[in-house]
Amino acid sequence: MKSFLITGASSGIGRALAIRLAARGAQLTLNGRSESKLAEVKSACAGAALVECVAADITAAGAAENLVQRSLEAMGGLDCVIHCAGIGLIKPAAETTDAEFTKVVNTNLRGTFLLARESCRIMAAQKKGLFITLPGILGKAVMKNASAYIASKFGVSGLIKAFAQEYQRSGIRFCQFYLGGVDSPFWDNLGMPLQRDKMIPLSTAADLIAQAIDAPPHLVLAEVVLQPESHQLV
Repeated sequence: MKSFLITGASSGIGRALAIRLAARGAQLTLNGRSESKLAEVKSACAGAALVECVAADITAAGAAENLVQRSLEAMGGLDCVIHCAGIGLIKPAAETTDAEFTKVVNTNLRGTFLLARESCRIMAAQKKGLFITLPGILGKAVMKNASAYIASKFGVSGLIKAFAQEYQRSGIRFCQFYLGGVDSPFWDNLGMPLQRDKMIPLSTAADLIAQAIDAPPHLVLAEVVLQPESHQLV
């Protein structure tokens, strides 16, 4: 695979994957909401054949369509989409406002839908492609004080399974990563007590996703679950 679209590329897993794929000589289209942060990632992507940065909130009107179109224009094709963008909310349900719930679901679930809808149209026409998303372990298991976030991520998990059914025999593969607690900036402002040294290292998460990218095209690494032993959810 040579042409990658990565959302949430300005930090965390998205950033780690951009740098890793750049070292392989890949073509990259990087998306995030901060133009300055994307510029920093671009400068770290030594070896890339091409790095196109598109600063945008993909939930905005027309943004997902524009992002996919910019990717095609820059790279000439789209081999793989790695959707890392998302926001968190750790808050009791009774204290969660309608605006907070709506924002989380809009960003995590609707954002995934818009990106998948647009990119799968292109990959189906190509008769090949890989769509990777990261519902996290809270897209499969539950814990208290995260109802809005869990609703959005369970929605992502079901949404992508539905896309996989709709695009059977189209050449598109879908892979979901249910990672439990990756040590990334995602957690910095959530106000939770954390043992960062017990979390999944960014390099380990990137290694796993690279395995899905490198799998032979007739195989599908459909779901991957990895959690720290110290706080497994079932």
